[in-house]
Amino acid sequence: RRFFNSSADIQSAAFLKNVDFAFPKLTQNPHKDLISVYLTRMRKSVTKFPITDAKIREIFVAAGLGEVTEIAEISDGWYNSVFSAVAESGQKYVLKIAPEKSVHVLTHEQGLMASEVAFYKLLAEKTAIITPKVVFSDFSETIIPTPYFIMNFLSGTRLDKAKLTASEKEEVKVQWAWVYSEFHKIKGTGYGYTQAGLKDNWKDGLAHMTQILIDDASSFGKKCKMGDKLLKFIDKFAAELEGVPCVCISFDLHPLNIFCQKTEDGIRLAILDLERGFWGDPVGDFTSAETFTPFAKKSIIAHYNKFAAQPIEVNRNTQIRYELLNAYLAVIMYTERFSRFKGAGKFLNPVFWIGTVACRHIAKTSFSALNKM
Repeated sequence: RRFFNSSADIQSAAFLKNVDFAFPKLTQNPHKDLISVYLTRMRKSVTKFPITDAKIREIFVAAGLGEVTEIAEISDGWYNSVFSAVAESGQKYVLKIAPEKSVHVLTHEQGLMASEVAFYKLLAEKTAIITPKVVFSDFSETIIPTPYFIMNFLSGTRLDKAKLTASEKEEVKVQWAWVYSEFHKIKGTGYGYTQAGLKDNWKDGLAHMTQILIDDASSFGKKCKMGDKLLKFIDKFAAELEGVPCVCISFDLHPLNIFCQKTEDGIRLAILDLERGFWGDPVGDFTSAETFTPFAKKSIIAHYNKFAAQPIEVNRNTQIRYELLNAYLAVIMYTERFSRFKGAGKFLNPVFWIGTVACRHIAKTSFSALNKM
């Protein structure tokens, strides 16, 4: 249970309340215990690129940012390697490094860093959303054999750790809704992931996004029954997917990817980690807000409609579209476990078990709802 304290949404989920992934301490000083160090490494995602402080300093000098005085790993994520670094000028930065090409990743994750950098630049050009500014990127693979980029460090407190009053929480919800509306005013020309190929309509786009995950699971020697089931529902509800807007979707805007800044003018939100961004149905973004709350009961939608150029009605059509994308999220969570964790180490990783339990619960809930439509 102590591993869920970082997410209020997960912590409040009834199906997870009695799950305990706490591990016993092996010694009083685990940092000096070889067994503990070994277990810590086993619990680390295999997609993370190993790098020395010396090489990080070389990267910053090459970027024209000068010498680095402080380096610290940011270990919250489970895909890229991420470090904070302080330059001699006192400016604080974040270095994000993609997995090596030799690492077996999911299809839509190939070229993912270039897509993320493009989304950051697009939001900076087209919206007023506060995001980190990308100050340098290198895809040449000369200094290290994988892409990386450097962005400025966001100030504020991560939303799941922010201490807020009731009125401030409501203000956060309003700001969150506004952020979605800013995303959705950016129109796309094709549906799906840019790096995995765009389709002419949302039905084909969502089906392609699902199929590549099924194929990815197969490449790891695993079946993806929930993916197969989702494809059947996409075909069944093809008519409901006609004419769906093609807009910029975050699809990963949860409390761990939102920073809360308290100012004299009130609460301001800043966002980061656009790795799951794609082009498609605006309804999909609400899978990350008020998690485990039924679509029809999400209060954030009313706030969103005050800002959105195209408000979202809660009806049978949007309910179907939401459940399809919620099930798609479950398929991602199911499949990405195979690329992140290998061997016996995965059983020591709480994130593996959270993903295992959560994806099954989400898929079951959405499939049940779709069966009733």
